[in-house]
Amino acid sequence: MIIVRIQGGLGNQLFQYALYESFRNIGREVKADVTGYLDGREERELELGKLGIEMDLANRNELHRYYADNSVWTDRILRYTLGRKRYIKENSCEFNPQIFNLYNGYLNGYWQSEKYFQEVANKIRRNIIFQNINTPEIMSMETKMERNESVSVHIRIGDYLQNLEMYGNICTPEYYRKAFEYMQEKVKNPVFYVFSDEPEKAEEILNGYNYCMVTENRGENSYKDMYLMSRCRHHIIANSTFSWWGAWLDEKTNQIVLTPTKWNNFCIGSDICCIGWRAIS
Repeated sequence: MIIVRIQGGLGNQLFQYALYESFRNIGREVKADVTGYLDGREERELELGKLGIEMDLANRNELHRYYADNSVWTDRILRYTLGRKRYIKENSCEFNPQIFNLYNGYLNGYWQSEKYFQEVANKIRRNIIFQNINTPEIMSMETKMERNESVSVHIRIGDYLQNLEMYGNICTPEYYRKAFEYMQEKVKNPVFYVFSDEPEKAEEILNGYNYCMVTENRGENSYKDMYLMSRCRHHIIANSTFSWWGAWLDEKTNQIVLTPTKWNNFCIGSDICCIGWRAIS
């Protein structure tokens, strides 16, 4: 059996779910470990259900077999002394095709590359069904986006300010200046829709540009911003898996996706940028 640990925010959860589907596609028995959201280890909320996603979940006995239950101290000791061959922790940002040779193991990582799930990409898109989006506000905004050359712009600030060593000096005002100018050069009459966890600070970054700030979706409804991003025709994403998925879920032809050259300051040789996307610094 393969067990995939689900962790992090919605964007990361989707990458881990995508890997889960890839193992199912090649005939492996695979389950998901979501216990981190149940015992308080994860600060974020498990949100895959908001996108209509269901998975087979590993139970405690199955987790014990792989010495992967962090809530039990004896398991932690056994994992580090005996379970190395079955406990696989991702140690690189690059795609690792060797994991698909596994038949048994516990996978702890983020797996941030489309290469992990290219064979099941269409299935994943079909399985993702955003819940409770038929509100007047969402439908009105979606209609506007589909009637013009809409460009989603993601500016993530909040928790990134708490870890500047990893995320600092990547999505700078200069990055957004270059991205806006590129879109204005390549797209006729682009309309920019800005999504941010801190709109006021985002406005400081975009001072001098014309845009529409999307502020309706907050807290438990933040996932709806990902849906609206996916309805835009073009995308300027941050170094964030949230807007990565907003762009990836957009299946329109001739889309332009701009992404920062570097994903974080510790990630060298990342495979997160999809073919056809343009990286700028």
